Amino acid sequence: MIPSIELYPILFFLFGSIVGSFLNVVIWRVPRNESIIAPPSHCPSCNTHIAPYDNIPMLSWLILGGKCRQCKQEISSRYFIVEFITGLLTVLMVSTYGISNELYINLILVYMLIAITYIDFDHYIIPNEFILMGIGVVFAAHVFEWLPITIMEGVYGALTFGGFLFGIGQVGSLILKKDSMGFGDVKLGLVLGGLLGLELAVLALFLSFIISALFTLVGVTLFKMEGKGKIPFGPFMAAATVVVFLTRTAGGGNSILNWYFTTMF
Repeated sequence: MIPSIELYPILFFLFGSIVGSFLNVVIWRVPRNESIIAPPSHCPSCNTHIAPYDNIPMLSWLILGGKCRQCKQEISSRYFIVEFITGLLTVLMVSTYGISNELYINLILVYMLIAITYIDFDHYIIPNEFILMGIGVVFAAHVFEWLPITIMEGVYGALTFGGFLFGIGQVGSLILKKDSMGFGDVKLGLVLGGLLGLELAVLALFLSFIISALFTLVGVTLFKMEGKGKIPFGPFMAAATVVVFLTRTAGGGNSILNWYFTTMF
C-alpha cells in the first residue's frame, strides 16, 4: 500500500531522525577513535546497553526525561536536538530538490556537516574520515553528472573556497603569530567548493563569515563569551552551505544570488 502524499513529510522526518540517531553515535565515537559499529549503543555514564525501546529517536529521550533508565544520570539534550535537526533538514531538502540524484548527494553532505559541526565545536577538529568521504561523494557526483555544474566549475569552486581559507590562514598566522585557520577548514572548503561550483562557493564563503560574525557578536554581548576565545570555523561553513542548499531555485540557481543581482543591477 502506497502511503498518502500528505504522509511523505512525516516519513522523511522519521527517516531523518533515525539518521540523526546514528549521527549521535558518530559524533561521540569518531573523535575518540572508537568503532561506530560495535559495541551497541550504551549509556556514557554506566555503560549499560540501551534497549531498542529506549533508543527510539527523540521519543525515548522525552519518555525517560533525558535520563538513563538504569543509573538515572542525565543524557544530554544534544541527542534529541541532533535527531530533530536531522529530521527537519531531511524534510526541507526533499521539498527543495524532490527525489533526485542531486538530493542524494547534497543530503549526504548535509548529514556529514551536522556531524562535523558538533565534533568541531567539541574538539576543534574536522576528522579526515569526513574529508575523504566528502571527496568520494563529490567525485562520484561529477563522474556521473549528478550536479548542475561541470567538473571544471567544481574545480574552480574548490580552489576558490579552499584557497581563500588557506590564504586567510597564512595572513592570520603572520599577523597573530599563531594558527588562525585550521587546515581541516581548508580541506572542508575544497570539498564544499567542489560540490557548489564557483558562484555558490563564493556565496557560501561570504555567508560563513557573516554567520561567524553574528555568532561572535551575540556570544560576546549576551552570553559574555570570551572575545579572544577559540572559535571553530567549520560549523559556520556548514551552516552557510546548508543555507545555500535550501535557497536553490529552478535551473540550479540560488535565490540569494538572484536577489543580489536583481537589486544591484
